[in-house]
Amino acid sequence: MKSTVIALGLASVFAVAPAFAQDGPDAPQPEKRFYVGGFLGDRFGSGQTFSGANITGQPRVIETPTKADITGGVMIGAVAAQGDWGRVRVEGELSASQNSIKRLVLNNVRRELLEGRKSITSEMVNVMYDTPKIANLVRLSAGGGVGNASIDYDIRYNVSASGPAINIPTSVSGHLAWQAIGGASVALGRRVELTTDVRYLRVSEHQVERFNATAGTLDSVLGTRYHSLAATAGFRFYL
Repeated sequence: MKSTVIALGLASVFAVAPAFAQDGPDAPQPEKRFYVGGFLGDRFGSGQTFSGANITGQPRVIETPTKADITGGVMIGAVAAQGDWGRVRVEGELSASQNSIKRLVLNNVRRELLEGRKSITSEMVNVMYDTPKIANLVRLSAGGGVGNASIDYDIRYNVSASGPAINIPTSVSGHLAWQAIGGASVALGRRVELTTDVRYLRVSEHQVERFNATAGTLDSVLGTRYHSLAATAGFRFYL
């Protein structure tokens, strides 16, 4: 996933560069209404807890703190309203990210982690407010969005040195997600804005299946929510 997201971000930048090169100081002022954009950054490590019980009723609480990892996305949007008070934008966003698990703790005991990844894709509709330009250059932004998220879990660990091995290979989709966004943008020429944002993403409660891979049986179904924080940099190009 890392290579895919990086390639997507680089392709977007190269697509914008030729158009920006033609946008000199004598170019006519465009009507800044519709835009395309993209972003790339780090999704900070965060904690996620899976909780429930196995088929015999014994509690299962799994803690999975994660490492920082990559996130990226693209969007298309429009300025819905604009005035001396600032402006409001509405946009559709498609993003993807991946987190690697640092360690796994089952019922307060650290276990041997064999493999641990969480891959997330989301489709969001965002509403953003931008302040009037500061020094005719910088705008501050705040807003958020709601949409749909899908998560692929690929987690394997040993309960003890002698096993059994446990798998959580669950894929979930169609779950409600929301995000909060805050940041700033800098005007670069008349069509391009460079952006930097902090993004908090949360996915509603869902269930994952936990398998005893050694015995080949379903051990438990656990409930969880996903949340994370990311810092990103990107651009908006006005058509």
